[in-house]
Amino acid sequence: MCIARIIEYFPPHVGGMERHGLILSQEQVKLNYKVDVFIGYGDDSKSDFKDAPKSDFRIYKAPFQFLPLYSKMRRLWFNIWAYFIVKKNHKKNPYNIIHLHGDFMESYFGGKLSKKLNIPAVLTIHAGLNKRLLKPKNAEYFKNIAKIICVSNEIAEDLKSIGVSENKLTVISSGIYLSEFKKADSNKITALRNQYSKPIIISIGVLRPAKGFKYLIEAFKKIKEKFSATNLIIIGDGPDRVELEKQAKKISGIYFLGRQNNDRIIEYLKAADIFVLASIFMKGDREGTSNTIMEAMAAGIPIVTTNVGGNPYLIKNGVNGFIVNQGDSLELANAMVKILNDEELCQKISRQNLEDIKQKDWPIIARRIDDIYKSVL
Repeated sequence: MCIARIIEYFPPHVGGMERHGLILSQEQVKLNYKVDVFIGYGDDSKSDFKDAPKSDFRIYKAPFQFLPLYSKMRRLWFNIWAYFIVKKNHKKNPYNIIHLHGDFMESYFGGKLSKKLNIPAVLTIHAGLNKRLLKPKNAEYFKNIAKIICVSNEIAEDLKSIGVSENKLTVISSGIYLSEFKKADSNKITALRNQYSKPIIISIGVLRPAKGFKYLIEAFKKIKEKFSATNLIIIGDGPDRVELEKQAKKISGIYFLGRQNNDRIIEYLKAADIFVLASIFMKGDREGTSNTIMEAMAAGIPIVTTNVGGNPYLIKNGVNGFIVNQGDSLELANAMVKILNDEELCQKISRQNLEDIKQKDWPIIARRIDDIYKSVL
């Protein structure tokens, strides 16, 4: 089978969609598929995500890199370019599947390409949809797409609400490599446990408003009143870092560690007592299905997160963690206190997370997507 993957952003550009596109391509090569990846921004070295297995697939990169990142003009240009380059390549070496990553615009151009080449197109939607575009007339954008893979139930429900057929939809999240968690260095984990006073709370993500770090810091201030020795470790970087560091300045025990490599993130997760993701809904920047939540599940620690995006798809309230209302620092704090005060609950949640995450191993996710391909051919 030969796959044409169209994905605007690709590693080393950091993001869940980018990592998904890279690892899925590599897993599909391991299934003996030929994969061509058409990108708008990124690199063709395939070496920046050192934790992902290396595989051979070809990358085609759009010209005119001077266009501003994230702009509508750049996105439009990328989709037009991908349409013509895939069509050109198809004449020499025919593709069996077009796999698009995006939403309305990618579906529009990819659907036209699918119809022109008479081969099925599959679309993966990675993040929440723009609510302004959720109108019945816009279901037409998806008419030429054979199957839509939604990374969360919320995305699937949004599409159903505008009239996209339920038969066209399936929910498959991204994945993680469970083997990486099994081979984590126990000595380094112990050293981290000893480096910080306990309990240790951890959060990981790009430091931008939609990740809700300001509410986490407010919640941590309340936690300190009950657990004075507790520490908060924040891994990640981003535009809000200076402001968040200013907010945290008068609260002891908060550590901003910046970006860390994947091995180190796993060690920190395994050393921690609670993982928190305090995402909030923001127009144009909505949570999909969080890789960091899945990594925390694989580390076997309790999770507190908000009722945003794909978070409830992974976390069932009171079963393998707690879901609280977005933007509510008091609820965040109360959920963390509940976990810290109940060792038996911690153990129960840990066991549940280790069981639930087994279905998110990347080879399993890749085979589920393979089943989608076979169903539309």
